[in-house]
Formats: sequence, structure tokens, C-alpha cells
Amino acid sequence: MHPSITQRRKVYLILLTTANVLILSSVYVAYKGLPHSITPALLRHSTPFSEYLRLSTPERGLATPWTPLSLSVCQFGTPTHYAPCLAQNLNNVAYAEELLYPDFEIREPYFAKEEHRERWQKATSDINERGVLQSGWMAYKGQSGQNFVFNNVKYTWSSSNFDTWSPESCMSSLVSTSPIEPITDRTESRLPIVTIALSPDSYSFQHHLDRVTHIIAQGSHLFYGSASEPYVVTGRRGSKTVQQLWEYLGYDEDHVLNTKEGVEAETMVFSCRAVLIHPWLSLKALESFGIQHDVPSATRNKIVYMSRSDGRTLNVGRRVVNEEEVLEGIRTFLAERKQGEELVVFNPDEYESTGQLFEWFSKNVAAVVGPHGGAMINHRWAAKGTLVIEFMPTTRTAMMIFEEAGVLSQNYAAILVEPTEPAGTDMEIDVRDVVSLLGEHLGVVGQDPLRKSYYWRAEELGLDAGR
Repeated sequence: MHPSITQRRKVYLILLTTANVLILSSVYVAYKGLPHSITPALLRHSTPFSEYLRLSTPERGLATPWTPLSLSVCQFGTPTHYAPCLAQNLNNVAYAEELLYPDFEIREPYFAKEEHRERWQKATSDINERGVLQSGWMAYKGQSGQNFVFNNVKYTWSSSNFDTWSPESCMSSLVSTSPIEPITDRTESRLPIVTIALSPDSYSFQHHLDRVTHIIAQGSHLFYGSASEPYVVTGRRGSKTVQQLWEYLGYDEDHVLNTKEGVEAETMVFSCRAVLIHPWLSLKALESFGIQHDVPSATRNKIVYMSRSDGRTLNVGRRVVNEEEVLEGIRTFLAERKQGEELVVFNPDEYESTGQLFEWFSKNVAAVVGPHGGAMINHRWAAKGTLVIEFMPTTRTAMMIFEEAGVLSQNYAAILVEPTEPAGTDMEIDVRDVVSLLGEHLGVVGQDPLRKSYYWRAEELGLDAGR
């Protein structure tokens, strides 16, 4: 072969190789500049993971109108502390999303006296981090949560975040993913899918409802389409009622891990940065419990009184010292009203299961009345529009029943009184205040105490422009 031809071939091959290298390099650079998003290993499907929140949301579900916006791409303009950007600096993250929750407002309570309103409004300063009172409505704005999916990791915790009220516990401000560490050696103890729900006092009925259910609800769509049943790591074992709640959430006894030992998992879901108060989370919990929140019932004629004087309460205080007088006043009012309504003093022992309790409250309860305490939490099982009247001493005011009743579109009223002893929490309740609130609001269908919040108010937005 002629030497010049061979030489030309060599030059051609060199140029071709160089061109291919340049092309591949440019493709790589372009790829690196694209928004970063990873599909999690537990969902090996052709459908993009960003679709699973939508696919797992029922078209007409109670919570659907309040579904947060999921951001799973780190691109220009995304804050670096948002989950998809933060994930780029963490190990073994398969997927991350920032959930932007819709803003909302809850109407302030009904009051029997102006002094009760003044006391309540003063107490709202305790929750200014999440809600601010504006023109008679408590506004909750700018709330967000984070979900992470890790692959091949181990979770190890210390006593500071196991069933304790510490800043590092789930749903506390300093909760971190740092206890989650990569592992390389495969062991027989490694579980397929695990979610973390180590919130304070997770074993208790009250805090299982106001925290654990929110952690589970916020990350539940991450298991959509998974062939494996997930495990959950939580605090110490709860009561029979709490165990039944776990089953409603999809975790049988064998899949609830009450352990301080480290847990290894092929896939681990971290949803501990979950929001404390939001309609989406509370309504999703009701859906899990199978509660008919918005179904009409002809038998809703029970006024349920929650006593703290029956010896069942774990915490002392907040007793109504004139309780018999209050109960007799309610009975007299109902008899004079002649609407077929009945006063029932709540007794949890009358219900064989939580399912029976849920069903009875949902179908029969028109109002829940009583002093602040764990028993009042049962208002959650009652229907939309239920009247909730809570007694509180000025030495122990709390917003949890007000907030939860509000996000469930229940009508909340507050009676705030000075305690019978200066440093105590027991109360004497004016029967006339209770009867006044019942007379004005029992069975009355009024404006929904829950509404969306948005700065722009034009009619085309469909957000009640005239308010």
C-alpha cells in the first residue's frame, strides 16, 4: 500500500477519535448541567417517581384538595436547603423531595364572653412560629416538609432521640439525617424497607395521633407500587389502642419495631421533617382509619362529655369542680330544646375496638364538650361540622384541639377561666356559658372554619374574593 494512503488513514483515525472524545465530553458537561433527579430503588418502574404522589392520591379523597406540591428536582432557583439540592451532599440518597404545603386559615373560636376571647387571643402567641392571628383567622403559611429515600443504610440513634422531647427528635426543629449511615456488607438482619417514626412519646395515644400519623402520612406515597411490606422504627410499645392504630396505618405487630438497636435496610424512608398542623395530613389519617368524615347521618344527636373526674386520667388537674352542675345544665337544655338529643358521658371501656369507637363517633356525635385533655382528642372521629367546646384554665391553655378541629372543619368554641387555685389547673365552669354556646351553635350549619389562604383575591382564583 502506498505510504501516503496509510499516513492519511492514521490522521483520519486520530481526528475521528478526537471528535468522539469531544462529543462525549460535551454530552457529559451538558448532563451535569441538567436538573438533578434520581429514581428510588424501591420503585423500579418505568413511570417517573414524581408521578407517584399523584397516582397514590384518590381523585375524590378527603385530603386531595390539600395535597402539597412536590419538588424533586434541584435546578436553577431551588434553595440549597430544599431536599433535592440537599440530597446531593448526602450519601446513598436515592430520592428526595421538598413538599410545599398549601397555605390555610382557621377561624378563631366561638366564645360565650369577651373576656374568654381576650384570654385566648393572648395565648395564641405560643404558636406564632407556625400560625399568626389575622383579622379573626389563624393563618398558617409557608410550611414545607422533606422526604428522603436512602439505599443500603443503617439507622443508629442515641437516648436523646428515643421517645424524648429533644430538638433532635422526629418533627423537632433540629432533626437530622445524620444517624443514617451507608453500609456495604450485606447481613441477614437487613430489612427490605424501613421508615423512621421516632417522634416524642410515640407510644402515647395523643402523640401517636398528632405526630406519628403525620410522619407516616407524609411519606406513605413513597411505598406506592412496592412489593415489600414496610417496617417502621418507633419508640417503646404503645397501648392496645396504639397497636390498633398502627394496623390501620398499614403496620401489623410484626412490622412495628420498638427497639433501640440499630436497624439496617435496603431502602429507608426518612419523613421526620413533617408538618405538625395541616389539613392534608389530618385528613389522610382519617382516610387510613376508614372514618366517614363527610357522610350525612340521621343519628347524630349525641352530645359527648369528656370528664377528667372519673379516675381514668394519667395526668392530674384540669378537673371541673362543679361538673355535676354542668352536666345537669346540659341535660336540662337538651330537654327544653326537644330535638331528641342526648348527653353521653364518655366511657372508653364501652367500645370493644378502635374501629367500633370510630364508627360510633362518626355516625352519632353532634358535639364534644369537656376540659382540655387526652379524652378530648376523640373529637377527631366525629364528622365535619361537629361542635367542639373546650374548657381551659388560664394556667394551662393549649391550641392543639382548636387547630385539629379547625383542619377537620369542625366548629370549635373555647371557655377560658381562671383556675380555682392560683397555681392550679382545676376549674369552675359557668353553666350559662356552656348552654349559651350550645344554644347558638349546636346543629347550626355555618361558614366552614377552614379556608385556603392566598394573597391574591381576584374572583377568577376561586378563593372567596369577597372575604
